[in-house]
Amino acid sequence: MKGNINSRAEASYSRGGGYDDEWRDATPVVDDEDTCSAEELEGLFQIKCRIGGESAVSLEKDYVLHLAADSGFTRVAAGLSSSFVHIFDINAERTMQISSLTRIPTPQDNQILNVCGVRFLDDTPNCLLVGESEGSVHLFDLRTQREVARFEEDVECTQGFTNFRGGKNLGDRKTINCFDSNSNGRIICTGTEQSKGEVYLFFYDVRERKHLGGYFESHEDDITALRFHDTNPDLLCSGSIDGLINVFDIREETEDDALTTTFNTESSVQKLNWHKNIYEQDVISCITHTNDFHVYLAEEGDVVATFDRCQITAAAKRRNEANCNVVNAHSTANGDLFLLAGTNHIKGEVLRTLRFNKSLLPMADFIGNKQIVRSSIFEKKSGTLVTGGESGFVTLWTADSTSKDDGLLASCSSELKHKSKKSKKKTPY
Repeated sequence: MKGNINSRAEASYSRGGGYDDEWRDATPVVDDEDTCSAEELEGLFQIKCRIGGESAVSLEKDYVLHLAADSGFTRVAAGLSSSFVHIFDINAERTMQISSLTRIPTPQDNQILNVCGVRFLDDTPNCLLVGESEGSVHLFDLRTQREVARFEEDVECTQGFTNFRGGKNLGDRKTINCFDSNSNGRIICTGTEQSKGEVYLFFYDVRERKHLGGYFESHEDDITALRFHDTNPDLLCSGSIDGLINVFDIREETEDDALTTTFNTESSVQKLNWHKNIYEQDVISCITHTNDFHVYLAEEGDVVATFDRCQITAAAKRRNEANCNVVNAHSTANGDLFLLAGTNHIKGEVLRTLRFNKSLLPMADFIGNKQIVRSSIFEKKSGTLVTGGESGFVTLWTADSTSKDDGLLASCSSELKHKSKKSKKKTPY
């Protein structure tokens, strides 16, 4: 079943194609409020998170659309709607300061292109990948502030396009929506918008600086999310407006053999993440453009749980589901899964986390949030969360010392082990 393609507009908005600010300003504000008293909230959300560091990236109306951190969480990159990328240093005390900034493309290109993602390439904080929607992924050395490589579709390919090591003449370069690099830093994959009825996953060899080819049969609409496995460099999941999540083993020679599992969300995929349950099984979380939350067992093809926007709103103790903004899903060091959700009401002051334990349960409340949050990253070791959003703030959150739990997001006894339901899968082509 295809996703609800009314969500195409939501997909465009989430990628920064954006609704017009005047449209947003003219839209009536829908009233919203908590569903319980302040005293009850205090007891339910026992972890209180406060701002440990914050920086405004611009005086203009720039959204922070993308965040990434290096493996040691010593440096954070923030991709903006204006095509700037800001770099922040994070010290051992978990405070941050801006260290440098760059712009994509480089100034001599004399044009502004949309950033579609940022990612640190390897274990060091020095190599940053920045994707731009016109079809390229740029590799920057942050020590010199120079571009050292550019990965883009080889439109002159004439080989048979049967797997990602081949290619064919595809004409004009395709617009890309998202990209990711694998865990050993050897492969980059990009996902394109639909063009002439086709969508593509393109693969690049980082060391040889060349286009390897791609997959083109497994999705039928814009690819909106790509995520390589955190530790397995050959495992990739992709999501699309067509509602499908596909899992690939890229060691295989053909696309058909590489496709191992397909999930049908019956919606439109916005964000994907990999997790582990207590049995060390791979789990995929999905946030849709309709603000639903799904959890799947990657290998078995089973549905672990699904929560719609109404259920998430109720769990966050808010009244109006139309204002519910589901941001991202993260795992703690113990493998526990939690969901970050906020509100679109007024300036998005409400921001909370919900822990997954068969149902979604209140966990942490963020005090002092002043924007609608669009992206987040989380460090498992220290429990540090960084958010970015529509008012142009990059915010580092720390737990209040009076909170009853140790750390920002303590162990929450995840129930990813509970009995799964079989997914209604469909062949995507």
